Amino acid sequence: MATMSHLRAESRVRRRLLAAMAAGPWVPAAHAQPVYPSRPITLLCWSAPGSPVDVYARMMSRLLAVELGQPVVVENRVGANGIIAINALLKQPPNGYTIAAVTTTLASLFSEPNVGFKLEDLQPIARSQLDPFALVVHNSTPFRSVDEFVAFARRKPEYLSVGGPFAMGSHRVAWEVFSEAAKFRTTWIPYPGGGPALTAIAGGQVEAVATNPGNVKAFVNAGKVRILAVSSDRRLEDFPGVPTYRERGWDVVRYQWRGLTARAGTPQPIVDRLASAVQRAQQSAEWKAFLRGESQLDGFQGPEDFRSLIAQDRQEIETLKKRLGL
Repeated sequence: MATMSHLRAESRVRRRLLAAMAAGPWVPAAHAQPVYPSRPITLLCWSAPGSPVDVYARMMSRLLAVELGQPVVVENRVGANGIIAINALLKQPPNGYTIAAVTTTLASLFSEPNVGFKLEDLQPIARSQLDPFALVVHNSTPFRSVDEFVAFARRKPEYLSVGGPFAMGSHRVAWEVFSEAAKFRTTWIPYPGGGPALTAIAGGQVEAVATNPGNVKAFVNAGKVRILAVSSDRRLEDFPGVPTYRERGWDVVRYQWRGLTARAGTPQPIVDRLASAVQRAQQSAEWKAFLRGESQLDGFQGPEDFRSLIAQDRQEIETLKKRLGL
């Protein structure tokens, strides 16, 4: 026969069970917080296969797969200067299983009239690399120096066609900064990514492209194109004969960055896990060899510093676009 104390104890147990059921379904503690990541991660790339950001994304996906213990699958979402890829990211749950590779171009998207997202919708993870810009011409052109190119462009405004990724992105902004400083105008030909722009210059479809110097090494070695100048603060080791804009008299020093972002609302432990994985990946011999091969610089920044950089670039680009009427 149950004692009064037993009945009271059973009553307390029943009350606790009823309270737990009212609060929600019971999940064993061992499964409440699965270790991240527990399944493959999708890495969105807004540019075409073979473009610089695509090459970066695929290198980073391999290194992150090692660090995180799960496959990282690159998925190209090309179009609208990168807007399609960012919108695709924002449609996914903020759980770290869909992230995106981005460049300086991201900072220029926020002021576009057809963009429905803002910086606050994103959770920057890490900046990875810095890459100078370059003025590259096809070998069929008569230009042997940046001075000759600028002199011709001044004589014939908008006569020369210059190609590059997207209608308005980091390459276009950097080009407009240079052309404004050098006081000339050209016709900008947008391509859906760096890869198609390189194909265009290699085939002589445009007189010049604004691209990154490491991307055209093979074309330079094959005698198809020439690099006339770079936007770095000093000459590059791979191209010692190529001057900087600054040393030719134009105070233009600019770099394109590349990095990763997630959707805002991603739990901080997941953001920290991803950022830490990126930082460790960038300490690997494979990453360092990749940078040397691409004539790029390591530029790691964690989430908060990366967010501040994007905000700063956004303000600078918006001011520039208004001044140039772009």
